[in-house]
Amino acid sequence: MKLLVLLALTAVVLADLCPRNKKGGLHKGPRKFVDGAKSAVRVAGTALFTVSCSALSNNIESVVFGGNCAHLTEQAMCYGYTMKKKYEKQTGPVSYGQLAGDMDGVRDMGNLACGHARACYDQIAAAVKSCMDGNSNFVEQTLEAAELMYSLTYKSEVQKIVDSSSEPLFKELANLVMDNFNSAADIEAALNSFFSKENQSEIVTDAEFARKQFITIAQGFCDDGCFDKSAAFFEPLFTAMDAGQCTVASEFCGPCQDNANEFLDGNEDEVMPCCLKEVAETSIQAYDHLEKKYRDIIERFDAHLSGHLSDVANDRIDEIVDELQEQSACIKEVYDANKPECA
Repeated sequence: MKLLVLLALTAVVLADLCPRNKKGGLHKGPRKFVDGAKSAVRVAGTALFTVSCSALSNNIESVVFGGNCAHLTEQAMCYGYTMKKKYEKQTGPVSYGQLAGDMDGVRDMGNLACGHARACYDQIAAAVKSCMDGNSNFVEQTLEAAELMYSLTYKSEVQKIVDSSSEPLFKELANLVMDNFNSAADIEAALNSFFSKENQSEIVTDAEFARKQFITIAQGFCDDGCFDKSAAFFEPLFTAMDAGQCTVASEFCGPCQDNANEFLDGNEDEVMPCCLKEVAETSIQAYDHLEKKYRDIIERFDAHLSGHLSDVANDRIDEIVDELQEQSACIKEVYDANKPECA
């Protein structure tokens, strides 16, 4: 066990997702990408926090990209750059073979998150808490600044994206949101119309429980080296699925399911790791609990939304729901047949 922990820690220290030159600096492409991200954060930090918390506004780059966040954020941006370069010119669908090729990067990024995410989160949370302690109106002033920044900078760009979309459902939903939610007050009024104070209190309690449960499960996932185990399981599985008529990773039923079953049936040593099963089972239980608890609210919201959409958009929603349910049933069938027996 000690050797496993040592190897995992070594992997976290040595993992480097950034293309570098001989001097150890970033190559031109990722450097430009990273510099662009930092510039965007500086601009947003100035716009959001100049009034509500000048200390955070003045130090936003060091808070987000320095200290305990430095290594994680640099690696995350390099990973983002790599994925962007890989897929930005692709016009066809993503295949399971491509997903198999991405498993090493997912594993390395996951291990880095295990080693650095908690400390980075604590660093950012401490900065925000300091702002809240120093200004009782921090949240309200920051929301006001966000509303202003959106209306002056981003609203017109978002509208261009919506107008250029060829998907009627997306256009209707986006325009519905943009027409009805222009401020935090609009959002609050909408939430109050669907959720009673008792509902809101229960949601806060459920959210806090989910947060603590997530931290516990994530810590166990990391301690067990589950990113390595999961990547080792999915990489050969996705490779085997990428054959014959299984050409699209967004589909599982049919040829892809058949390929998955054939691979798992013929390779008894290829077993889902128990740490991954625990996450899957917990997620299924949480979904079932929340769906049952808030079913009436969900149905009421669904009816309200349907009344504001065209018949074409509503039909498209039904198609998407049916497709998701069909694909989920196929995945569950394979999962139930192959989930491991764990202590």
